[in-house]
Amino acid sequence: MSNSGLPFTASLDLGTVRDRVVEVSVAPSPAERAAIARWLGIEALDSLKAVIQISRSNADEYAYRGHFEADVVQACVITLAPVPAHLSGEIRRKFKVLERPSTRRRKSPIEPSAAIPAIIDLAAADEDSPELLDQAVLDLAAPLLEELSLALDPYPKAPGAAFDAPPEPSAPADNPFAVLEKLKRVPPARRPSAKSSAKPTGGRQPGKKEG
Repeated sequence: MSNSGLPFTASLDLGTVRDRVVEVSVAPSPAERAAIARWLGIEALDSLKAVIQISRSNADEYAYRGHFEADVVQACVITLAPVPAHLSGEIRRKFKVLERPSTRRRKSPIEPSAAIPAIIDLAAADEDSPELLDQAVLDLAAPLLEELSLALDPYPKAPGAAFDAPPEPSAPADNPFAVLEKLKRVPPARRPSAKSSAKPTGGRQPGKKEG
């Protein structure tokens, strides 16, 4: 389990966990809580306490059980006013320490088919599968910080804060271009053709003399 980038760690040597349950109380200092608050992106972490129990379930497998209580302060998503909240939660994890390959030389070479496969089928894993550890040291703070981040309200709101939707804009007055566009859609009125002309009804016709 990688704890790279975490603002707070609490390591436990799993070699001390044998046939009994090891109980550990975790309580970060004020400076560590300030670092955790920055990591979580919240205003403040006023308190954080956890009681964690580690038990050995198999030769190389361990069960992690814990309970935490926290007091946090988040910013209101509407007014940015501080929103305090009390959080609590349970933590359940399983861990397995990977067996280190032996460096002792063997008398007979191992066939490639008998070697450890380089590709692990992750599709066969499920939520109950243990997390793998490359050494017998467990960071107790990593699951705690993960559960704490999931317990935060994604949309904290101060009491009485409400989002007022802006009024819908009134219909704008028609501009000249809009009027021209409307006129293009109106079918033109019938007009007399330029080639057609009215026939004379009387009087002299040009080019003829009166007798």
